[in-house]
Amino acid sequence: MANPIELIPLLVVVFLLVGVQGGPVESIEIVTDGTHTVSEMPDVYVVGGGTTTIPANASVSGSVYVIGGTAVLEGQIDGDVTQLSGNLTVASTAVVTGNTQYIAGALDIDDGATLGSFTTAETLAAQSTSPTRGYVFLAAQTLALALAAGFLVRRFEFAFVNAGQAVTAHPVVSGVVGLLVSATALALVVFMAMTIILIPVSILGFGVGVLTVAYGYLVYGYLVGQRLPIDRPDVASAVGVVLFAIGLELVGAIPLVGSLVQLGVLVVSLGAVLVTYFGLRTFEPVSLPA
Repeated sequence: MANPIELIPLLVVVFLLVGVQGGPVESIEIVTDGTHTVSEMPDVYVVGGGTTTIPANASVSGSVYVIGGTAVLEGQIDGDVTQLSGNLTVASTAVVTGNTQYIAGALDIDDGATLGSFTTAETLAAQSTSPTRGYVFLAAQTLALALAAGFLVRRFEFAFVNAGQAVTAHPVVSGVVGLLVSATALALVVFMAMTIILIPVSILGFGVGVLTVAYGYLVYGYLVGQRLPIDRPDVASAVGVVLFAIGLELVGAIPLVGSLVQLGVLVVSLGAVLVTYFGLRTFEPVSLPA
């Protein structure tokens, strides 16, 4: 049986994809163990473990997501098939009318299989990303954050002071809180999305999380700006965001270690934002009696 905890990150991706597609979803099924032969399928069918087979004489309608285990497609699937992990076999008798998308995992497609379209992560990256476009996007994102920092610091500098103090004076506590909240929120988003009707709520929660992380990003920009020879705090914060973004990007270029440092920095800022109630109050750690 697949470990449900290990599947949570991929389930988050699945539910986000389902939400982004925007089509009506009335039913969903997630299998994590056992052997299944499927002749009827819900709107969304997630293979997380075990072995699932759609036999050659079956015609099903819905979207199939493979995030673990083994999926064997022999019949007709009127919908999309997306593989994020696990094992996927598409037999010569299989017909997939929608898009078959491969991201990761072990994939075997027989020569006679009929696919509406087939894309891979490399194909999508080649279609949507180029070095120039990536730099333009990064520059636009940094500019937007810099403008947001300038605007918010001008009006609510006290909030950045409080959150910044939590980052610099209590990084361990902030980091632990940020890590725990991230893990808990991730699980909560997945379990809400499993109820189908709460998928919009889970997407909203994900959006709130992104905004909270962005706020923490601005806090670092404020801290950097305080060390610059610029009198105006709003302008200093905007410049600080740009310098912080450049520094974080350079650190991220270091293999493995860079990504861990980036993650740690953002987790600490997330915790600092939360323990200060988004900067509305100063964080005072609990003092244990002697």
